[in-house]
Parts: sequence; C-alpha cells; structure tokens
Amino acid sequence: MHRSRFAWWFALTALAGCESTSSAQGVDARVSADAADVGDGSDAAGAASFHGVPVTTWDRTMPDVDAIGYEVDLRVDEGTAGSETFAAEVRGVFVATRALDALSLDYEGDDVDGAEVDGRPAQAARANGALTVALGRTVAEGERFAVTVRLHGRLFQATGVNPNDFRAFGGLMAFQRNRAGRKIYESLNWPSKARRWLPLRDHPRDGAMLAMRATFPSGYTVLSNGRLESRVDNADSTRTWSYFCATPMPTYDIHVAAYDDWAETAAMSERHQRAVRWLPYAGDRAAGETMFRELPAAMDFYEDTFGPFRWEQAVFLEVPIFGGGMEHATLVSMDETLFRTPTRSRQVSFHELAHHWSGNLVRIATWNDFWLSEGFTDYLTGRFMESHDGAAAGLAVWRTFLNSAMAAERGAAHHAMRPADPEVDVLTIFDAISYKKGAFVLRMLEHRLGTDGFTTFMRGWFDRHGGGAATTQTFERELDAAFTGRGVPEVFRQFVYGEGQPTLEVSTRYDAAAMRLTLTLRQVQARGPAEGFAFPVAVEFARGDVRERVTVEVRGLSTVQEVPLGFEPTSVVVDPDEVTYVATACTAAARCHAGYTCAALGADTQTVCTPPRQ
Repeated sequence: MHRSRFAWWFALTALAGCESTSSAQGVDARVSADAADVGDGSDAAGAASFHGVPVTTWDRTMPDVDAIGYEVDLRVDEGTAGSETFAAEVRGVFVATRALDALSLDYEGDDVDGAEVDGRPAQAARANGALTVALGRTVAEGERFAVTVRLHGRLFQATGVNPNDFRAFGGLMAFQRNRAGRKIYESLNWPSKARRWLPLRDHPRDGAMLAMRATFPSGYTVLSNGRLESRVDNADSTRTWSYFCATPMPTYDIHVAAYDDWAETAAMSERHQRAVRWLPYAGDRAAGETMFRELPAAMDFYEDTFGPFRWEQAVFLEVPIFGGGMEHATLVSMDETLFRTPTRSRQVSFHELAHHWSGNLVRIATWNDFWLSEGFTDYLTGRFMESHDGAAAGLAVWRTFLNSAMAAERGAAHHAMRPADPEVDVLTIFDAISYKKGAFVLRMLEHRLGTDGFTTFMRGWFDRHGGGAATTQTFERELDAAFTGRGVPEVFRQFVYGEGQPTLEVSTRYDAAAMRLTLTLRQVQARGPAEGFAFPVAVEFARGDVRERVTVEVRGLSTVQEVPLGFEPTSVVVDPDEVTYVATACTAAARCHAGYTCAALGADTQTVCTPPRQ
C-alpha cells in the first residue's frame, strides 16, 4: 500500500533522467512516506561492505536506496579570518531498493566540482535543494554502488548569529571567538542541515556508518564520530585525523569539531569498564568535572537497565551551539553556556548519553515520531536520576517534566505527541510535549504495566531495533503484544495520538451513618476527547495519620464512585504517587500535592494544581 504512494515520484524521476524534480525537502518527503512499515531489512547476499565492515541486511522499504555509509575527506583552509574555506570528497555507498538510473541526494551547499559512480565520471545536476547524479546504467534492485561527489565552499560564519534561530544557524561553522575568546570549528546538522555542506540522504530514518578524514592546521585537535584510526602530520603544517563509526547513525549526528584549547579528562564506568571522556575548554576544567563526573555511573545504569552501549566511544566536548546539548553519536556537543551552572547542567549530560539508546541507536522513522527520540531519552534520564539521586530528587525531576508538559498542553502551539501524517516540520513540535509529556506518558505506562515488565520490554526494544528506524505504531503494536489486554491501545489513542491532559474537578459527600463517601470526578479540560478521557487513577483519602486509597476507573466526563470509608477525610489527593498524566483543578474539596501551587497555565483561565519549578 505504501509503495503506491511513491508511484508519482518514481515515474517522474524515470522521465527526468539526471534533472532533479524534487522539492527543497529533497529526500525528506520520499524517505518518510512509507515509514509505517519499516522492517528489519532483507538479505543483501553480500551486496555491500563499507570501510571493511560487511553489510548483510538492508532496508528494502527505503525509497530508491538504503544508504550504507559515507566516507568524507574534508580539508579546511583557514586563509583569511572570517573567510575560511573547505574542500571535500564525499563517497556514499548505497544498495538500490528498486531498479534506477539516477540518484537524488539532498544538497544545499556551495560548488560541486565533479561526480563519479563506482569510480567512473558521472553527470550531476542541481535543482531545488537536490543533487541528482546519473548512474550511467540501470542499477538493479539489491545491487550495491558508490557515488562520489567532490565539492568546495565557505564555512558558515556563526559568530554573532542567534543560535536559537534553527533555520539560520548550522552546517559546517567557524566561530572567530568562543566564550574563551578563541577560534573554534564545528558542525551542527540538526535537524536537516547536513545537506548544507554534504550531499547525502538527509533524513533520520536513513542512517549510515561514517568514515571521517579531516585535515586542519596542525595546531588544532580534531574530533569526529567513532574511533580514532590515525593521525598524520603533513608537510604543509596540517594534520589529518581519521575516524570511523560502524554503528549507523542519523545524518544529523555527523559531527566534526576542531579547537586548540580543550582540557581532557577520562573515567571508566565501574561495572562495564566503559571509558567516558570529556573535553571542556581549559578554563572550564573544574566546571566540567562537576557536569561530567557522574557519567560513568549513568553509563552503568543505562547498560544494566536498557542494554549494552553499542558505540565506539563516549566523548563530551564544550562548543558554542544553542544553549543545550546535542547528541552527536559518540561525540556529544555541550554548549559553553552550560558551564556557567554546572550543577544544574549535569542533567543535560545524562540526557545526551541516553540518546545513544534512543534517537541515535534506534532512529525515528519520521519527524512525526520525534517523541520516540526525545521523550524516550528524557524517560531514561528520569529513571537514572531517580535511581542515582534518590526518590525525592527523582520525583523533583518528574515534577519538572510534568510542569513543562502541562504548560505546553495549554499553550497556543498545542499538538498531539505523535501528529498525524503528512510529515511535520520538526521545529513545530520541538517542545515540551515531545520531550516532557513523552517521558511522563512512558512513566505512566511503566507504573500501569509494572516496572520490571516494562523495563524488560524497553531493553528488548533497543535490542530489536538497534541500528534501525522505528515508528510509533511499531512501538504501540509491540507493547500491546507484550501486555495484551492491559489497555495499551487506549493509552496511545488518548495520550499519544490525541491532544490534551485530563483535568479533574473533585467533589465529595460523606455519609457518617453509612460510613460511605461519594466521590465525583468531573473532567473539565479545555481540549481532549469529546467523550472525555478514560483511565485508572488512584485517589487517597486522609485524616490525620490515617490514609486509605482506592483506584477509580475514570470513564466519561463525570465519574461517580461510592467508597466505603470509616472516617470523613480532611484531605483528598488525586494520583498520590504522581505517576499519571493528569491534573487536578483547584477546589476546596481536593488538596494539591505538597509543594504544588494553584495557577492558571497557558491560555486557560482555570487554576490547576501546578508542580513546583526547580
């Protein structure tokens, strides 16, 4: 069914030859369209190898080709400050998923100097953000081939550009002055900016291995994804650094950085003996120790709980990006502003490390599935901090997540956690709904399905889908199969594919003679299912030191439940363990959790019990 959605594009490219007809989104639109049926791949029968690594499977549901890996030979020429240039040769190895005679790559960069297919000169044409290379023959389905593109251009001058302008900021960048007053180079390819300097299939679903060979003036330390294979001094006062990453990564993870004043520290995780390295600026060495010294403990927790670390290295470096962290596989970027508040910023380092399970290892199949990366990663972060810092500190983290999600739900840019097709611009869902609501819905599932069973499922999820891309529908289907009859589809329908957060207005009436309480929970949220949400929630009744709980199956806009109770409560608390994605309206009948306050959020005028801000 999904292949038919590509019929128009297949016919168009066959007619167009090497003239591109794709839009500025290039591969994005083509890669995402049939991602609902992402599979584990098919036998390639020795179809491909990359950098000495044999490739035995490939994803034949990918349109046109499945990218296997990219070899990038990059040379940066400093020249005049503010006018730095680069030249590159990019060799992509692909397996055809249908017979084709041309390959379209995303590319918005500077000049193309030539192209080759399997070592033979090839014609290349540019149009509308794409570079189309004529293959010179018909490549059969399942056949391996390589396309090489030679190019040159200018580095993006990032000094003075607002890093929060995600549409302007990014690509291969030079900063003339970082926070330490020194020149630094780096790339930033998220969300779809690898195409600004590299011709490739620039979509997170089409992951690939990477071999980076980068030549810079010899005074710089150069870092890239994967393991360092060689470092060679050249006669022209340059140095060439070669790295290789064998685990397929989304193209936004491709990273290279160069600087002359990092201060390196390394530590080993205790149980799994995994090295973790961090490289802050020399002047931020002490702040870096505060931010990163617990990473080995986080590494052990993630490996113990969610499966092995499958990457060549774990390195964290200080660079100027956009105020937070970026999960570049094996080489995480941490913005220099984080080092001003290192105690608060340690959580960012745990989050970026967790991405090596969600987002980097298991990629998202479409941008609409963004929460599978960021919501999952925040959930893993919350699990670690709860284990490492203690229950009280862990609860503070979950409360922070809930606070952010509640405000976003009630804001003007509200949306479903997994929007419906067509594929969205990810910047429209780059918010607390994808991140914090995603994490809290997983927390709700964990407690509803049982922590041990849910954790086992999540470990299996990373095992089954590691190195590939996954959809929300696949996650729902597998979770429902593992917990049949436990209401998984209902959770997804309401909290993942739907909008809003249930908000309960509580009222009670106590009959002392019958020792019975009538509890009424009325749903008063501004948006959500017309018939109301349906979910179980615990309610706690207290008087002094006496407490009793019941579980109420909320159904419909008003739920009434008779509760046998030997005392008239002075306090009624909804969701006492704070594990359900629900809010409580502020009324005289219901007490907020300790530390919560009554406040109106977003566009709503009704006050709700709001978690404390940390």
